Amino acid sequence: MKSHRINEKIQIPYIGQGFGGIRDGSKNSNLDENVYIEALQFGVDVGLTFIDTAEAYADGYSEELIGKALSSIRGKVQIGTKFSPENHRYKDVIKSAEKSLKRLDTEYIDIYQIHWPNQNIPISETLEALEHLIEQGKILSVGVCNFSVRDLLETISVLDSVKIVTNQVEYNLFDRFSEYALFEFCSQNDVKIIAYSPLDKGRTTDGDTRRKFLNQLSIKYGKSIEQIALNWLTSSDLVTAIPTTRNKSHILQNSQSLDFVMDDKDYELIDLTCNAVPELINVHDIEVSLNGEGARKVYQNMNEAIENKLNLCPSPVELSKFILEGDLIKPVRLRLRVGADGGKVYDLIEGRLRYWAWVIAFDSGKPIPAYVRQD
Repeated sequence: MKSHRINEKIQIPYIGQGFGGIRDGSKNSNLDENVYIEALQFGVDVGLTFIDTAEAYADGYSEELIGKALSSIRGKVQIGTKFSPENHRYKDVIKSAEKSLKRLDTEYIDIYQIHWPNQNIPISETLEALEHLIEQGKILSVGVCNFSVRDLLETISVLDSVKIVTNQVEYNLFDRFSEYALFEFCSQNDVKIIAYSPLDKGRTTDGDTRRKFLNQLSIKYGKSIEQIALNWLTSSDLVTAIPTTRNKSHILQNSQSLDFVMDDKDYELIDLTCNAVPELINVHDIEVSLNGEGARKVYQNMNEAIENKLNLCPSPVELSKFILEGDLIKPVRLRLRVGADGGKVYDLIEGRLRYWAWVIAFDSGKPIPAYVRQD
């Protein structure tokens, strides 16, 4: 398996294992731990040695399962975990790291990642704690997640001895926004991309035309469309993909996704064909769905968004200021349906924070960039 050199101590394969799918589980559920443990161990055996998780996934239970699965083979794997925005204060970063180390049953974390930016706490304070953890040998490197170029520039400007080695963002054949917003900057600053949801939560891509095209390539190369997608996504020197699955057959397929090379023309055709183009949608035609992806709590109106009682970070108001200052905003995700009056209605299924920030920024008067799912 090809690998990226992260620093002098760490290499991670181009394809790893995401362990976020357990986020809705818990110790008290009927979850069969052995299914997860055996899948993780099998993945390591076939070369998927980088494992990604977070303290927020199932309230730490994800980390506990990784500890049970991998503590006996710790030297063979690279573990990345994340701490949450509410824990960005110096003492809280240290506490989060100590708790994660205990749950993971390990003495060190290979890549310790800031899960989301938090503009309410100086990044310098957060980085000071991370530097301390590196000095103690409790973490080997620092990564970030969901950081924009603005966030990265602010972070890099206050770095001392710490280097940001990775930025984890969504990246798949449906949503390629990160290519335009981040890739050039990350490449120039030697920051690798960790791609979560690389198979778009099992959909791979969107629309009959794109799927038909990928199916033709699947037949041509004798590979699954998922393998075609992972091969293309990791074809640069920048990206490690972390698909989530507990199915051993799928894990084996994932590990074999780099065992072939497509014709240059086919890489170019995937680039041209599999790329959802954002549309500009009138915000009045959008309904905030309570059944969006991730089953996250949502605000139903602008007043709720402005009050921000869910303590989202950044808040919709804070994000609206960045938008007005010219920050690129990742398109929200919509699903089209026919309304009761026969007209078009768009259900907002992903990007609810960004939606309210946009509405606040432009007082509902400007169409919002959106990816519209065809199915």
